[in-house]
Amino acid sequence: MRILVVCKHAENSREARVLKRASENGFEIKYSWKNTLSAKELRDVEMVVSIGGDGTALSASHFLVDKPLLAVNSDPEKSEGALTTLTIDELVEKLEEIRKGKMKAEKLERIEVFINGKLQNPIALNEIFMANEKAYLVSKYKLGLVVNGVVAEEKQKSSGLIFSTGTGSTAWFKSAGGKPFSAQSRHIEMLVREPYIRRLNKFKILWAKIGEEDYAEVVPESEMILAIDSIREIKIGVEDKVKIKISDKPLFRVI
Repeated sequence: MRILVVCKHAENSREARVLKRASENGFEIKYSWKNTLSAKELRDVEMVVSIGGDGTALSASHFLVDKPLLAVNSDPEKSEGALTTLTIDELVEKLEEIRKGKMKAEKLERIEVFINGKLQNPIALNEIFMANEKAYLVSKYKLGLVVNGVVAEEKQKSSGLIFSTGTGSTAWFKSAGGKPFSAQSRHIEMLVREPYIRRLNKFKILWAKIGEEDYAEVVPESEMILAIDSIREIKIGVEDKVKIKISDKPLFRVI
């Protein structure tokens, strides 16, 4: 079985010693690091193993469409990850189970972003965040929602918008006041962060549930930054049309 391991220290490390045992048991292993990982490296592998924290797992997930991800926590005493629930000490045994055909995986929903009609990469596993380029300035935009065939629009001022999957709902989304929901739910949720409500600004759309046939559209009135899983940033110009919806390409995470 051919696997790609995404980790920081591929040589002379605890991870390397553990993976050497795996290679001796019939696994063909190649290495990459999250900062240099590309889709090209996934062409000839059957599975990806990330070793690190949730950030490493997120980066690895961005390039996966039809291959499973096994996320390993390299230092559980210092890192508490929602995605990286397996430890290094359990890795060889888990790989052996997979080799014998005993792999179990859960489906995690993701978010797609279109800018002026063009699909952006990567697909988000946790959340999409949009806000003014300068965090201390108010974000001004027109927000549109199409939910159950009903269209709603509103010009808003806030400190930004968060669009979250169930996977991301226990992280930033929850800290901003959202309620966690299942990672397998076929919907995403939107939260307006710190709405600038005054006498002349009485907004109605502060939260939304966006299902399979629904979407949101954001048109900035000032330049904004769109962040994908707090890893990749995309600059959004005035009058750009940003469409956000649930993806039809979920991630399969080995459990």
